[in-house]
Amino acid sequence: MREAASFIARQTNSAPAGLLTSFLHLVQGALHTWNSRRKLATLSDMDDHLLFDIGLNRDDVRVALDLPFMQDPGVELQRRAARNRSRGWRA
Repeated sequence: MREAASFIARQTNSAPAGLLTSFLHLVQGALHTWNSRRKLATLSDMDDHLLFDIGLNRDDVRVALDLPFMQDPGVELQRRAARNRSRGWRA
C-alpha cells in the first residue's frame, strides 16, 4: 500500500495541479447534464395545458433540448419561463 501511495505522490508532483480534479468535475458535469436532459425530455410528452401552467410551450422545450450537450437545458427552460412570465404570458 505504501508503494502505491508513494507512486501516486510522485505522479501528482509531475502532473499539472488539479488535473484529476478538473477531469472529475468535467465528468460530474456531463453526468448532471445527461440526467437533466433525460428528465426534461419527458416534458415533450406533456399536454400543452400542463406546459402552459409551468410557463412553457413546446417550442421552449424543443429549443432547450436542441442545445449543445454540455449546456444544461434546465437552465434554458428556467430562463424562458421567467421571460414568459415577465411578458404577461399569453398562450
